[in-house]
Amino acid sequence: MLQSGRRRQSEDPEVRRPAVSGHPCLNTGRIQARSSVAVTLLKCCRQERNSFALALLQPAVRGRLDRENPSGRLRDKMHILKLSALLASACAATLSPALAQDGGDKDDGVTLDTIVVTPLRRASSLQRSTSSVSVIDAADIERSAAPDLQSLLQTYSGISVKTNGGQGSSANIYMRGMSSKQTVVLVNGVRTASATSGSTALANIPLTSIERIEIARGAHSSQYGADAIGGVINIITKQGGACGERAWCGSVSTGVSHPWGGYASGSLQGRSSDGIDYAVGAAFTGTQGYDFTTPEAFGHEPDDDGFLQGSFNFALSKDFDWGKIYADGLFSRGRNQYDATAPAFNEADSTAFTGKVGTRIDHTADWSSTVEFSTGIDNSRNFRKGIEGSDRFETRRYGVFASTEKSFDTGKVSHVVTGGVEAYREKINTTIDYDETGRDLAAVFGQYSLEYDALRFDGGIRYDHNGQFGNVTTYNLGASYEILPDLVLRSSYATGFRAPTFNELYYPGFANPDLQPEKSRSVEVGLNWQATASTSLDMALYQTRLSDAIMSTAPSYIPYNIASAKVTGLEATLSHRFNEQWGIKGMVDLKRPVDEDSGNDLPYRERFKAAAEVNFKPVEKLDLTARVLYGGSRYTNAKNTKKLGDYVTADFVALYSIDKQSQLKFSVENIFDKDYETSSGYVAPGRTITIGLTRNF
Repeated sequence: MLQSGRRRQSEDPEVRRPAVSGHPCLNTGRIQARSSVAVTLLKCCRQERNSFALALLQPAVRGRLDRENPSGRLRDKMHILKLSALLASACAATLSPALAQDGGDKDDGVTLDTIVVTPLRRASSLQRSTSSVSVIDAADIERSAAPDLQSLLQTYSGISVKTNGGQGSSANIYMRGMSSKQTVVLVNGVRTASATSGSTALANIPLTSIERIEIARGAHSSQYGADAIGGVINIITKQGGACGERAWCGSVSTGVSHPWGGYASGSLQGRSSDGIDYAVGAAFTGTQGYDFTTPEAFGHEPDDDGFLQGSFNFALSKDFDWGKIYADGLFSRGRNQYDATAPAFNEADSTAFTGKVGTRIDHTADWSSTVEFSTGIDNSRNFRKGIEGSDRFETRRYGVFASTEKSFDTGKVSHVVTGGVEAYREKINTTIDYDETGRDLAAVFGQYSLEYDALRFDGGIRYDHNGQFGNVTTYNLGASYEILPDLVLRSSYATGFRAPTFNELYYPGFANPDLQPEKSRSVEVGLNWQATASTSLDMALYQTRLSDAIMSTAPSYIPYNIASAKVTGLEATLSHRFNEQWGIKGMVDLKRPVDEDSGNDLPYRERFKAAAEVNFKPVEKLDLTARVLYGGSRYTNAKNTKKLGDYVTADFVALYSIDKQSQLKFSVENIFDKDYETSSGYVAPGRTITIGLTRNF
């Protein structure tokens, strides 16, 4: 996770930082408030092929250097200071894990601000963001007892998960009360959702391949187009690069769990002699499962439903004087079992691939352009009991994305202007007879950002052409203001839309070809307070209104448009580190999801969720984390006549460093073996004990 330094107003205009051995860029000991330092650090990142830091940091440099000034100084010395700290800390964070540990737990007067790329589709500050954003890094994943992605996301504010069983089973994400069809899930910026179901198969994305996750809540259709009503989840897989002074490094992990299961994974990253950064990884996981369904559920069989999966991920990049070329991809294949009554299905194979290749061209220090070509495949085959053949649902998506970004200053005001085009084709290949099997989508968009002292403004507009429904225009407006050092207030307004899926329009016997696209309006006010380097608070109050909202409920499950729906909510996350040994974190999520036609709650939206965790490091080698999650009750149908009860679960994780290269992990998920459901008729996993070993080399 890249971080930028933010200086307190009461401090000396020099930022003292410890010298970092082994890297000439950072062995300065002190960052002077001069533009030459910023330029030197940027050049050093280029020379050292620190491509990921460079890609994120160049936009921060562009537009702040006054090339017409012979002295080469920045117009505002405060900008110089912040930029220098940004470059130094970001280079350090990506060069070696050891750098991030150097003084990381000490409050030295510098509050670190994370750099994110998802909210605006370019590098920007998390703390000064005009929308609500969270970042999950590799350390957060390691400290979690979650066996899969959906279990991990469930513990974060604004996100609820409805699962049809344990590992490998289908899961639906509800972000700010919006369904999985109204939430965009990306892998390295590439769409992953099935065009038939509208949802992403989260089970196809293994935790071991993930470097970090960026969660941008609220409507982002003006950046990403259709479906980004509830928000965007961008999953970034492991990237390449040198490991400090070493040209390459890697790790292997293996473990077993009870009830019976196991996993094994390995990864390798480095930099070749000709400057190519690379990363490769593979993972395998399997479990015998358990009896997912309740006795009253349709098709219930008293047997264990297992899961087996393998995956492979890669990333390649190379920096040049003129810019960068890069490519990445994630492939996974799995099989899971579930209960069904003949001649229905009881096994499913899934295959998924997302990948892209792209280039960034640096025209000048403050102007760059990007072109990317991407592809995505989501394939699932459902097998019937005792019957040859299968039902196949496959989505193939081919896309192109091109943008250009220009930064400039007018006096003390910094501007960033972004414009671009995006187009992709969705094609389905299925054994079911659909009336339509493909559609084309194209868009043009523009984004403008302004920063003046403590004020930031973002505005954007996007025009989408959908081959099935015509044209839609969406926009966003947002502002943030740092009223006190490290206390930022924000507000935003955004519109969004979602086109019906192929299943909703054309699936025989369960479709409605007269459906209209959903449209949304969202407003949010919030704050981000980095009280100290060890204390932070993020809060958001929001409201989203849907018109022509699409519903699908029992017994017919034929989708239909309702006049309007409204979700009003409050999110808050607080974290504090008392010292190097003790730390706490808490989250509260309140919302009221209402069908305004009937006054009833929208199905499967809980009104209240909360989580708390305690982290304790009794000795240097031992890291202990305990976490409690409360999930509120929820209705399962539109009439609100059926309801699932609330629940409380507890997890525990212990990490023990055997030596500098080896770590032992022990975790217990659902310690008290709580019996609960998040989807009617499907039992959530019970107590699961896992022990694993990781060896770094």
